Amino acid sequence: MIETARRRAEMVRRWREFVGMLAEAVRKVLGDADVYVFGSVVTGECVASSDVDVLVVSDRVPESMLERGALKVEIEDAAGLPVYHPFELHFVKPDEAMHYFKKIGRNILRV
Repeated sequence: MIETARRRAEMVRRWREFVGMLAEAVRKVLGDADVYVFGSVVTGECVASSDVDVLVVSDRVPESMLERGALKVEIEDAAGLPVYHPFELHFVKPDEAMHYFKKIGRNILRV
């Protein structure tokens, strides 16, 4: 358990590297998609137990939550992420993305 926590913390520390791999997997699965990172890693307030919030914007995001869950697993597998990874994927269609952009403000990075 401690080793898993250490590995997860290392992924948080190296989030930029892993987000690049995750963005490649998103585009492999969804095609044309915009990928953003927001939250504590962007503001510099993350700790070892933080998650890394990733916003995926695409017209190809499914409507149902069940299908979005399956999409999440497909992308995680394509990126080769371990089950304990810290990445929290948020899937939205372009018209839904404005809600995130307004809420997050400038603390968002496009990948």
